[in-house]
Amino acid sequence: MEISENWVVLLSVAIMATFAILIAVFWYTWKSFRQSGGVCPYTGAPLRRATDLPYYSVERIFTYLNSYHQFDNRIFLLKKSMFCRDTGRIFQNTVNWFGIANVDWSFLIKRFPGYYVSWGSLTSEQQRYIREAHESLDGFQTEKSCPFPSPREITPEYTYTKPGPLYVDFSSKILLGWKIVPGTNLEILIVQKPVK
Repeated sequence: MEISENWVVLLSVAIMATFAILIAVFWYTWKSFRQSGGVCPYTGAPLRRATDLPYYSVERIFTYLNSYHQFDNRIFLLKKSMFCRDTGRIFQNTVNWFGIANVDWSFLIKRFPGYYVSWGSLTSEQQRYIREAHESLDGFQTEKSCPFPSPREITPEYTYTKPGPLYVDFSSKILLGWKIVPGTNLEILIVQKPVK
């Protein structure tokens, strides 16, 4: 059986293409894992894996979430979450199956769909309207809130407030805000739906 020149050339090209693809995959994987930590949208500081949290804190987080008895505020996987050491905020379900964290301002709508604005951007009448639709706003940041509507426009003076910012979807009256986990300095993003 004779092998033609065309067959040899075709095989050589296929082998070189395979090596080129393997090198590209290796480079992409290396670059992705090098940048797998992600940064906090509030501070720009590198995030840490939620699996690095101490056992005591994890127990407090899960106990706190269990107290809600709500589907929207259920327990999440630590291995798919990141946290910011500077603010104590935990970003849930932000790590993909490659182990790469992707945290940007879309974390709000990924947590619960809606069009969110900062609590501080609402007029006092709008705030009263939202308060009347909810049983209580205890635990949410309603005292010191950024006056700019877009969550991205938060200024440094509001970045480190405890608890973190409260966001409102005015049309549905749904609240999405940071609450402090009792006994820790950590914060969880909690969804609260109106009762009326």
